[in-house]
Amino acid sequence: MARALEPQRRLLAVYTGGTIGMRSEQGVLVPGSGLAAVLRSLPMFHDEEYARACGLPEDTLVLPPAIPDQRVIYTVLECQPLFDSSDMTITEWVQIAQTIERHYGQYDGFVVIHGTDTMAFAASVLSFVLENLQKTVILTGAQVPIHALWNDSRENLLGALLMAGQYVIPEVCLFFQNQLFRGNRVTKVDSRRFAAFCSPHLPPLAVMGTDVTINWELVRKARGKAQLVVHSSMERDVGLLRLYPGIPAALAMAGAGIVSGFDMTSEAALAKLSYVLGHPGLTPDDRKEEADAIREALVPSLACAAAHAGDLEVLQALGDLGSDLSLESFNGQTPLHAAARGGQPGAVTMLLRRGVDVDPRDEDGLSPLLLAVKGRHRGVIELLRAAGACLSLQELEDAGTELCRLAARADLEGLQSWWQAGADLSSPGYDGRSALLVAEAAGNLEVVTFLQNLKGGAGVQAPGPATL
Repeated sequence: MARALEPQRRLLAVYTGGTIGMRSEQGVLVPGSGLAAVLRSLPMFHDEEYARACGLPEDTLVLPPAIPDQRVIYTVLECQPLFDSSDMTITEWVQIAQTIERHYGQYDGFVVIHGTDTMAFAASVLSFVLENLQKTVILTGAQVPIHALWNDSRENLLGALLMAGQYVIPEVCLFFQNQLFRGNRVTKVDSRRFAAFCSPHLPPLAVMGTDVTINWELVRKARGKAQLVVHSSMERDVGLLRLYPGIPAALAMAGAGIVSGFDMTSEAALAKLSYVLGHPGLTPDDRKEEADAIREALVPSLACAAAHAGDLEVLQALGDLGSDLSLESFNGQTPLHAAARGGQPGAVTMLLRRGVDVDPRDEDGLSPLLLAVKGRHRGVIELLRAAGACLSLQELEDAGTELCRLAARADLEGLQSWWQAGADLSSPGYDGRSALLVAEAAGNLEVVTFLQNLKGGAGVQAPGPATL
């Protein structure tokens, strides 16, 4: 539940620039100063009568009462100079954090008015820079300036002020188009629509409509009364490289200590990297050891993905780094499983030449050979059989029903794959019938001919690895 609020809540609104306050000069939008004066002229942002009665200074405004007997008073602190958000960097975002630190004891919450181009980056950086937050910090901005007749500036700014002034949500958030997002979970998805931001892997912390709905189970809990800490020693020398189809392994992996970001946004990944590399408590050796440990933990999954895609360059790079290419991933599958499932003979050949086990079993007891059979990857089946792979007794016992199903569907390629892997095609199904009887009953003459030839010629038992 929300903490009971005082009759007056005081906020600091840090105006950094951006579209929200821009003005048109000769048809070009330029940063507009004097936002406090603009807001003072709009009744939804300022109750002039109440302000005069309280003797508030020029840079301090007060919202009309949204709740009886409760007021949100806010001071606008305008950056000098104002920034275009596309020009902002980690340095400017640390300065914003330091501004919050200087005024932390004076105000109950903070709203940062920011341009939308890099607002998701700013929110992510501030979420790492500001540690032990006990107060609400909300970033907001707009797609259309507040001076325009039809705009989203008023709705976004008023919503951010109300959220910060009425609720205690002790983390860095981003408010846009009636939704309050966790700052390091948000990304910009549109430069034209008012719904410019989304949170791909976490629902909004709050939604503002006729009522305000807050998902309190998602909101971070304040950690006691710990003092605010601002991590100003962020590493500036970091970059963002997006993966793309055909990216060379040497560009993103070899020797780089790659670490999975899991479901992080690219903005949060960059911010976290800057935070970790700039952390004074970690020596270069500490960082390297931690990166090495994480990389080894992730190698099986990386290798499986590369093997399934047949990316020999990545497999080679991992092997050259000394990674064990026979380690199991989270589901017990090895890169050989993945290569067999994906029908990648080149990857299978490379892995076998590196001496990996030809018959490993995953957590379901499946072998690479069986996965190749199910995928009808006959070139892979041949390679695995030549290396000594065999179907297990359990796999052979379970084959009868599958063989009958393939015969009923006239799936000759599937039957040939099972035969090539060493299965006995006369094995009965669950009803005691063989694949041949099922094919005859279904009138699948091509399948009948294939099975009869095997039965009357070399036999239905496939030749062993030595004859392949």
